[in-house]
Amino acid sequence: MFIPSPKYPIGIQSFENIREGGYLYVDKTHYIPMLLQGKYYFMSRPRRFGKSLFLSTLEAYFQGRKDLFEGLAVSEWEKDWVEYPVVHIDFNAMTAADSDAVVDELKWTLRNIAAEYGVEINVTLGVGVMFSSLIDSLCSKFGKQVVVLIDEYDKGFVEVLHDEDLLREATSKLRPFFSVLKSSDRNIKFAFITGVSRFRNTTVFSGFNNPSDISLNEKYAGMLGLTQEEVERNFRPGIEALAEKYGYAYDTMLTVLKNKYDGYRFTQKKEYVYNPFSVLNALDQLMLDNFWVMSGSSKILAVYLRASEFSLDELTSRWVSAERLGSTYSKEDPISLFFQTGYLTIRDCDIHDNSYRLGIPNQEVQSTLTTLLIPEFVEGYAGADIDSIQHSLRRAVNSGDVDSMMEIFRKMLSSVPYHEIDTKMLEKHVHLCMYIIFMMLGVSAKCEIAQSGGRVDMVARTPWRVYVFEFKVDGSADDALRQIDEKGYALPWESDGRVVTKIGANFSSALRTVESWVYTTNTAEE
Repeated sequence: MFIPSPKYPIGIQSFENIREGGYLYVDKTHYIPMLLQGKYYFMSRPRRFGKSLFLSTLEAYFQGRKDLFEGLAVSEWEKDWVEYPVVHIDFNAMTAADSDAVVDELKWTLRNIAAEYGVEINVTLGVGVMFSSLIDSLCSKFGKQVVVLIDEYDKGFVEVLHDEDLLREATSKLRPFFSVLKSSDRNIKFAFITGVSRFRNTTVFSGFNNPSDISLNEKYAGMLGLTQEEVERNFRPGIEALAEKYGYAYDTMLTVLKNKYDGYRFTQKKEYVYNPFSVLNALDQLMLDNFWVMSGSSKILAVYLRASEFSLDELTSRWVSAERLGSTYSKEDPISLFFQTGYLTIRDCDIHDNSYRLGIPNQEVQSTLTTLLIPEFVEGYAGADIDSIQHSLRRAVNSGDVDSMMEIFRKMLSSVPYHEIDTKMLEKHVHLCMYIIFMMLGVSAKCEIAQSGGRVDMVARTPWRVYVFEFKVDGSADDALRQIDEKGYALPWESDGRVVTKIGANFSSALRTVESWVYTTNTAEE
């Protein structure tokens, strides 16, 4: 019997279109009553995390579209369904790059909103006066306060981040627009602003009392993105179809999806969310790919990385304050850039001093980020070379071809500039390089894992295989493998059903790369 697949709303950001078109919708409307306890809000999330769809949902709610919310959580709470005039401005729809053109497009948008509601505003006035006039006219005509929804407010700033003068100019020209949220306060019912950047240190919002920044508020941890419960409740048919294609059990496919697309944490609360864009595309196309990363450019990351003193090992070890996570990007300290754009996420927090330790969210980001970073520490490899290396190395890792895998490692490690590294530090640096290479593949890897028998140099895990490494410098690969067995380094993974391979490797300080290796493999059936 033919069972139609779910309709996934790929690229559809209109709540009305999703509901009327019969597309799958993950209900987030239970957050609306919580938001109505306040008035001005701001939320930062990476691109394609559902910000636009949520604002569209708010727009439909404030327009009193009761028909669109039938069966959703907020319909059990709302009884009145009062209609308010809504000013919904999407900066992401604007194509202009310079601040003058952004202002012109913004004025054009305000004029169109006025025309839709049948009110007139003077288009020759400044953008701030036009915005204020629109709010006043709507309030006067309908006898109700106005709802203001501003999506991706920071697009006009991100384009000029690299130039302080242009950034200052853009802030100056757009500040009068945002200042209206204070001067027209009496005529505003509710306002919600979204963006990627938090820009807490800029003056764009200085003209009015800053909105409540709920970006790190744990009450809203799952408002954007998909929680584990939402994925399992809403997407089972698609996950089953994907599992069938890849020949996995359903539970195995859940684990694969979780490792690849989950892992984003934005608050002190330990609530992780999936990237919704990647999940929807994976289930729609029945393919595991880096959809989110392919949908946008990460060139700005490389620019900021090269200009900073940012070291690779700090990606998963540095602790930063909440203020720093919300700061304006700087080339000297790009941590907030990596966090706000979604390439780093919260891994741990200290609630006593409000500090956070960051990490890479998942395998999709891990693979892309390290592809970007590999040329920064491996000499002589361009993008095309890395693509080829990734393909060969991934096949070797997935198939258990240890000799091919270690041969590729040998060639890559020989290209690492070790000339400034003391010989005593070589083993630790080898751990780091191997870790980064596995990250490039999207493989889960950890270094120096503490166990009762000692510290395991590195463990790399795929859904099917576990690799346990012990490294020696100017020693013996046989001794390294013997140490794995004698100290039971592989024991924690030998009963979970995966193939376990133990690898002893020797690194030559003279050759500056892996000189020899030996290994044994215990299959899951043994």
